[in-house]
Amino acid sequence: MNNLKTFLLLFFVVIFFAEILSFFIFKTNLLEISHVPKVYIKKKGIVPNDEWWTEKEKWGAWHKINSSTLQKRSCFNVKYSSNEIGARDTSFQLNSKNDIILLGDSFAEGYGVNYENTSQKYIEDLSNVNVLNFGVSQNFGPVQYWIIYKKLAKKFKHNSIVIYFLPDNDFGENDYSNWKGSKRYRPYYKKIGENNYDTFIPTHSLKNYSSNTKKIKKIMRDYFWSSNLFINLNFKYKTYRANKKKNDSNYSAYFDTPIEKQKATIFFLDKIINTPSVNVILVSIPRPQDFEKLSTGLNLNEIYWNKYFYDKDKNNDKFKFIDLIRYPIQNIKELFLECDGHWSSKGNRWVAKIVSSHL
Repeated sequence: MNNLKTFLLLFFVVIFFAEILSFFIFKTNLLEISHVPKVYIKKKGIVPNDEWWTEKEKWGAWHKINSSTLQKRSCFNVKYSSNEIGARDTSFQLNSKNDIILLGDSFAEGYGVNYENTSQKYIEDLSNVNVLNFGVSQNFGPVQYWIIYKKLAKKFKHNSIVIYFLPDNDFGENDYSNWKGSKRYRPYYKKIGENNYDTFIPTHSLKNYSSNTKKIKKIMRDYFWSSNLFINLNFKYKTYRANKKKNDSNYSAYFDTPIEKQKATIFFLDKIINTPSVNVILVSIPRPQDFEKLSTGLNLNEIYWNKYFYDKDKNNDKFKFIDLIRYPIQNIKELFLECDGHWSSKGNRWVAKIVSSHL
């Protein structure tokens, strides 16, 4: 009995000092990722990141309605807020037929920057138009762009659609071969004929799925400052693996994606592009490695998906293809956050100026 008491006493002492140390490290901004446990969040309407981004809709990822979350990294400290339908935007109640629908992943959502520094807000300020932002993070791809447009965005009045397309991961986000075994509630495509595809959500998928390991991690995140240490160690490990993979290959999805994956992605983007009586702008987003690979002398006209959309642009007066890789600046790195692969405020403004010039 005495041994048990001694063990429990030592255990709680260790936990206590670990929490004190972790809180001190958090306050001194020494971590790459700084997380406030749920139990210490006192502001009304503020929820943890893993509760603000949900995964229960037909299109998969979305946001908790009328709520906010805070996210702090070494190079940004932002607040994300959602409106009455869950979009990262102001209210959609004043909806006009001249509004623009924005579709896409985290780049459209404005990951890593505050609302006033998103490309959406810059487009509104530069063009004096209202943009309804349906962009969302959490592995969102073209199949989901189509479904969220069909199931939700299409219900709102608009005369134009802007689609942000990220070749770096959009060619693979809804390819089930990349996600086999996952229980996440998200749609994928399946080929049912030549240039013909359907969508499905695996029967074993669970809404807002969380494994037993993730449930334990959530308890840690919700109640302990020391969870920051584990979050950052996990981040460092993932970064190490990503860098190792990057160093092993000069692969660029912009240039090297297999034709079959390109065709599947084109099929679902075309479903949106071919919407009657609506103007559509498709904006392709290059990553730094794509700019680098282009500089080696590759010809964009030899890339199947790129040529496809350029040809479509020439033959469809209601469609415009904007390939951002053709709009480089002197210092490409300035377009992206130092600690993250998403656009910086400068990157968001760079895109907004280009898109606005075509509205």
